[in-house]
Amino acid sequence: MRRGDQGAAMAMHAARPLLHDTRFLALWLTQVLSQLAQYAVLFTLLVVVVKLTGSSTYTSLLILSFIVPSLIFGMLAGILVDRWGKERSMAFASILRAAASILLFFFHDTLWAIYALNLVFAGASQFFNPAVVALIPTLVERERLMAANSIYNFTVTGSQFFGMVFLAPTLIKTAGQDWMFVAAAFLFALSAGSAYYLQKKEHRLDTETEIAPLSSIGDSLRQLWQLLRSDSATILAMLHLSLGSTLVLLFVIIMPLYMNDILDIPPDNAAFVFAPTGLGALLGLRSLGWLGRRWNKTQIVIAGLIGLAASLVALSLVDQLADLLRGSESLNPGRFAGLSLLVTLTMAFSFPMGFFFALLSAPAQTILHERAPAEIRGRVFGSQIAAANAVSLLPLLLVGGITDLVGVSWVLVLIALTLLTVAAFSLRHTRLAARPHQE
Repeated sequence: MRRGDQGAAMAMHAARPLLHDTRFLALWLTQVLSQLAQYAVLFTLLVVVVKLTGSSTYTSLLILSFIVPSLIFGMLAGILVDRWGKERSMAFASILRAAASILLFFFHDTLWAIYALNLVFAGASQFFNPAVVALIPTLVERERLMAANSIYNFTVTGSQFFGMVFLAPTLIKTAGQDWMFVAAAFLFALSAGSAYYLQKKEHRLDTETEIAPLSSIGDSLRQLWQLLRSDSATILAMLHLSLGSTLVLLFVIIMPLYMNDILDIPPDNAAFVFAPTGLGALLGLRSLGWLGRRWNKTQIVIAGLIGLAASLVALSLVDQLADLLRGSESLNPGRFAGLSLLVTLTMAFSFPMGFFFALLSAPAQTILHERAPAEIRGRVFGSQIAAANAVSLLPLLLVGGITDLVGVSWVLVLIALTLLTVAAFSLRHTRLAARPHQE
């Protein structure tokens, strides 16, 4: 084929929707099936532990048992992912979790078995998650990386939400928790099959080899350290990704308290009240292509941080804003479509919160894809996930006590101030990087 014909063919391929590409579709299905099953199982285990113990301490221990393994060997798992190959690692992780789900079907009445098998889920995830993220650039052209990462991040959040809010509660109510574990095993098995199909395709865009040479663990860690030490933009992108994942976990913890303390309605209405967040996130992801033609990726992230901070401050002030509107002679709205003024304001502010959150993770992840060499991407994203869990551990442990001391509204303000601090640091870094180096 002539060079001009090749260029035209590549342009036509890039214009196709990503999910029309069978290789990217297989990766997406592998991710969706695994994430749905993973978070449905986690929700089910939370329900089971509460029934067995009646103690929130044991549920906190369950969450910790899911996070801590990544701190211990998350980076090592990234090294192994680079050595074994991404598709093989995903298939292995899914098969291991399918087996653990079957064991939970038989032993979910035993507390020690629940914790032990939850550690298996957590350990397998250390191989699965970095493999998925690291594989994206091998299947997608550089100009479509932002779109691919947008799909990835929306899928992660959507699968977490759907698995914990719809799939697990529905199956537990209709069929019982035993069959949730059976369904999870089936989903994990399908995920492994999709990963195996992807491995058989064996078509990559990287010119570098996908499986790293069998160097020592020390050499592998030195390669990673050299990259991080020489590239501050990579470290900044890892910080942004870690912050994004921490925000999701904090929001999951704070949301029921916000519903109860601020809105004075049952927390099980949260899916309805914060539904505009999902719509805002979808619009934000759709806007990334347009924004990417006008700003660089770090500038998009900074805009997301500032917008998120403003949205959180607005949510913290809904009570005061409602009082102002009620006290106004010209504006005394009462209820909108049967909803209280507090709920209406919360829904209004949750929409931009979702929009600006979408600007945070996908651009940062694209920066890592562009800057990390193919042969060490697994360990880069393995260390990033480990760092994200390390960053989130302390806030997750303290947020409940801080909320009890100062209230939900002030916690939202404190989070907003943290986001603005990171935005200011990122802006300063961007300006310094843009200056010409002095001789």
